[in-house]
Formats: sequence, C-alpha cells, structure tokens
Amino acid sequence: MAREDYEIIGSKPIGRGSFGTVFAARRVSDDRRVALKLVLLSGEWGAERIEAERKGAILQQRFAQSHGMVPELFEYGQDGDDFYIAMEYIDGASLEGVLRNGSLAPADAAEHARWLCCFLEKAHAFSGVVDGKSYRIVHTDLKPAHLMISASGERKVLDFGIAKALEESRELGTDIGRTIAYASPERLVSDQVNAHADFWSLGVMLYEMLCGHRPYPHLDGPRFRRELEHAITSNAPRAPLPPSCPGGLKAIVNKMLALQVEHRYPTAAAIKADVDAYLRGDVPAALVIYETPATTPVQRSASPRTQPVSAPVPLSPSPSVASAVPETIPRLPSREIPPTDIRMSTDAGSGVDTPVAVIAPPVAAVAVKRRSFVRRLTGVATMLAVVLVVATEGVAWLFAERFRDTMSTLDERTVSERRRAYEAVDDWALLDIGLKGRVHSRLRLALVSVGDRVIADYRLEEPAMGPAEWGQANEALSWAMQLSGRSASLRGKQLIAEGHVKRFEAQAATRSSQGALLSQAALAKFRDAANADPESLDPYLGMARILVYALSDVDGAAASIAEAQKRGYTWGRREAALLGDGYLRRAHAGRRRAGVLTGEQRERELTNARADYQRCVEFFDPIVAFGNAAQNLEICKGQIERIDRLLDKVQLEQQFERMLESIAKGS
Repeated sequence: MAREDYEIIGSKPIGRGSFGTVFAARRVSDDRRVALKLVLLSGEWGAERIEAERKGAILQQRFAQSHGMVPELFEYGQDGDDFYIAMEYIDGASLEGVLRNGSLAPADAAEHARWLCCFLEKAHAFSGVVDGKSYRIVHTDLKPAHLMISASGERKVLDFGIAKALEESRELGTDIGRTIAYASPERLVSDQVNAHADFWSLGVMLYEMLCGHRPYPHLDGPRFRRELEHAITSNAPRAPLPPSCPGGLKAIVNKMLALQVEHRYPTAAAIKADVDAYLRGDVPAALVIYETPATTPVQRSASPRTQPVSAPVPLSPSPSVASAVPETIPRLPSREIPPTDIRMSTDAGSGVDTPVAVIAPPVAAVAVKRRSFVRRLTGVATMLAVVLVVATEGVAWLFAERFRDTMSTLDERTVSERRRAYEAVDDWALLDIGLKGRVHSRLRLALVSVGDRVIADYRLEEPAMGPAEWGQANEALSWAMQLSGRSASLRGKQLIAEGHVKRFEAQAATRSSQGALLSQAALAKFRDAANADPESLDPYLGMARILVYALSDVDGAAASIAEAQKRGYTWGRREAALLGDGYLRRAHAGRRRAGVLTGEQRERELTNARADYQRCVEFFDPIVAFGNAAQNLEICKGQIERIDRLLDKVQLEQQFERMLESIAKGS
C-alpha cells in the first residue's frame, strides 16, 4: 500500500506536534477510519525527523504487538520526500480534555498514574533491533494530551512515534522533542534524556490530575516560556496541592518532583509500588521521607567528637616572653672604635698646653644602620605583597572552582546572571590565574554553545526563541570574544545575534520612523555578519525576514533565501509562507495604487498585482496546514477574481473610448 491508499477527512488536522501533523483519514480499501500522520522533509532537521519517526514507527508496531497500550500501527513509508504513518484512530477524549473540567478524584488520579507506571515499566524494558542496532525506549513527551481514553475506558499512549530510541550502549540521548511544562530540570539544562525524564513528566501529570492545573499556573502560556524554565530549573516553590489531597499522594508527588535525581524514584516499578500502597490504604514509602517534621528530636549516640577528655595532654614548657617576642630594632654588627686623636691645646688664660681628645663621629655606623633598616623594611613589604597576592589568588582560585562547578547552568536564560557571578570572582583576583587556568577555555565553549543553540533554533520552521534569548545570545557571544579574541566565525555569530536583537527592537518600536531605522540597522548587522563569515547561511535568514516584513522587498528576500540555500539550507514551509506573505503585501500595495490611476497605468498596476496574487497561491497552496497559509490562500484567490473583474471593466472602458474616437474621426 501507499500514501494514496488513504483519503484525508476534512481539511483541519486533529493533532499537531513538533514532528508532524495528524489528520483523520479513511483507508480506501475497506473504509476503515485511521489516524494519518504526515512528517515533512522541509526544514533543516527534516531528514533527521523522518529518520526518528521511521525508527519510532518500527518500535511502536512491535511494542503494540507485544503489549498493546499504544495505537496499533498499520503502515508507514515514504510519500515522495515526506513520510507518512497510518495508525489506529482512537475515538475518545484525551486526559487533557478531561482535566478541562477540573481536577480528578484522588483515587482516579492514582489509577491513571498506576496505569502509566505499567506502561513505562514495559516501555523502558522493551528492546528492539532496527537497522542492526539494538534500541531501548524513552517516550520523552508524556503529558495529558498524549493519554487517550476511549468510550470503553481503554487507555492508549499517543505520540509513541516520537519516543527517543536510545542505543543499548548509551544511558543518555540528545533531546528531540519536549513540552517545557513537563520537562525535568536536568533536561532543560543539558538537553539530555533518559528514563528519569519520563518519571518527572508523570509526576507533573499526577500533580495536574490532583490540582486541575500544572505546578506553576501563573506561568502558563508561550510568552512565559523563559520564566517557566527558570522556575523549574531553580526549584521555585510550586503552587500547593489542595488540602483535600491525601498525605500519601502528596508525598508521592513530592518525591517524583524532587530537584535532585537521586532523591526521586529510581524506576517506574518503585513509583507503582508506592501508588499501589496508597490504593490499598497502606503507607507509601515516600510518606516516611516527606511527612516527617523537621523539628522531631533525634537520639544520637556519643561520637568520638563528643566524648569527654579524661586528662589534658601535658604541654611542653612555654618559652620565655623575651624569646617569644622578636627584637624590633635591628642589632648593628660590632665595629672598631674609631681612633682618638690626641692634640695639645693652649689655654689662652694660663698659657699651659692642655691635651684635648678629639673623637671622630661614627658616620659610617649610622649609614650602615639606615641601609640595614631600609633593606629589612623592603623585605617585609615584599613578603607582605607576596602573601597578599597568594592569598587573593587563592581565594579567587577557590571562587573560580565554584564558578566552574556552576557552569552547567549556563544557558540562553542565565548568561547575564553568570556574568555577574564571573565579575564577582574577577574582582577578587589580581592576576586572574584561577579564571585563566580553570574557567576561560570551558566558559568560552559554553558561551559559544549558547549562541549556537539560539542561532540553530531560528533555522526551525517555528522558532521558539524570542527577544530575551537573542539578547542573552548576543551577550554570550560578545563575552566569548572578550575571552578569546576575535575570529571571523565568532564575530559573524555575534553580529547575527545583534541583528536579531535590533529586529525585535524594530518590532516593538512605537513610531514607524523609529522602527524603520532599527530595521535598517538590523539589516546592516546581518550584512556585516555575512561579510565576516561568508560560509554562514544564518545571516541570510535574518535578512529575508527583515526584507519582507519591515522593508517590503520580496525580491530581495527571495535572493537572500537563495543565498542561504547555496550554503546548505533546506527550503521549508516557513520560507514558502515568508515569500507568500511578501507577494501578498506587494500585491495589496499594487492594487491600492491602481485605485488612484486610470488608463494604461491602472491596467499595468492591476496586471502586476494579479501576478503577485498568483504567486501567493503558488506558495500557499502546498502548505495549507502551516500557520495562516489557508486563510491567506483564500484571500489571494478572492483578490484574483476581483482583479479579473476590474481588468474586464478596464478593457471595456478602453474599447468604448476607442469606439468613441473612431466615431469622432468618422464624423
């Protein structure tokens, strides 16, 4: 069978995720209703998405045959360059839909959690060979929307196809898809996934079933994405569970959502054991940990540190005070007494010669004393300076080590915060030995990684990074340049980030003149980035957006996208929508100009506008499921019909004018 053997029912999808779009469809051969998932090749990671879906489909098919619990998979394969999966259609409601009506009874929430524990036990223990490699399974995106409950009460886990296939030899895998509200702290920090990612997601689901909302209800919504990530990774206080929630379930939730992995349940079986204990009316093991009052006195046995000393240890005699205190005045070395000059002096009054002893002053001794004092003073000052440098560098080294240990938290949300911490360490150091030796090389890599992640995100069809992340990326790349000097590649990345910062500032500008200036500044940054790193495709993606939405230059945008393609970029739905919007805007402008013109000029503008509307149709028609493409497609089609009527009217007017001219000439 092939993709053509399935017919989509209706024009709207029944589900959409980061990997593909799901439609209700029917199988032509037997009229059976199916869920048809389409995964497009378009976009930078299109091939990787299709490969992940292919492996996931193989594993889902085998898992369903062995355990059920997921939709039965009928068929999968290539649809041209794209990929399709035909699977069982679940007629029922998702847990997300059920929770829209409010929280569940504790027993019902526990039953759902228990069933999901059974699913995770089987999924994590499941192993399959695909293309000669053995894989294990982590779902990676458990959430209420992915648990379907049929009318008969049967439960099925959806989106098993995007489950992460981990090679048997590896414990961690790189993140491929996540919903932030259900992602664990370590996953948000490192983008690494293992079985603990699913346990955390289940903990959030259990919390939501008991409360009717997620742990941070005030941060729901895409505009709070950055704040939500920070709340999860910093272990911000969650909204309390309701007073009606039994203590056993509270303890289970608290253990599942502990910040440190080692404080959580190690396996799905351990979670299930505690949930079973609650359902039986027994005390869950988590209750012992999470419900013990912190002020309960604990009996401790005497330790060697608290044992009384039977007798003091005799000390050696103390030295005398005189020997303990150093002399403060340096003792001069002994010198020969200068010779005494005996001279005869005659007393003027008596005329008698009287011997007079003339003693030479001790000039040499005084000079020696001064030089020795200066030398000792210089030595003391030098020693103090050395001690000061060693002490401050020692403290700075210690702080540098602590800063190095926290560098794992450096991401596109925390660059400014980490910069302040770095500067606090730098203030302690005189020579920056600790920072240069232990921090700089690793910090530079981390900073460049932050910038790379934000830049790579913009290559996606639907980028998630906003102005805050681009601001942090700009700061990170500028900081990396300060640490390592300028390189063309790094300078190019920093200019890209700065260009996007300017782009967002232009969008937020309240005056059109200010927005235009900022848009020109953004375009200049992207052009500088292209000059700094001629091999990079990313500046051209930024240029294309500015040229369409700020400067109304669709031809320039098309040229920029072509330059990106020359450098390895894969054309996707976003680019089709971008150029479709560009031609739509230009067509609208041409139609408005035609409204104030007459004659041939009016006909020319209408003809050009119709051509642009036709280009819109060509771009929007293949991507009707993407963004506002369907709505814009209908606008373009309607405008073509309108212009055709106007052109017919113009031609009739021209014929009438020619007829009048010929009549006038004949008369």
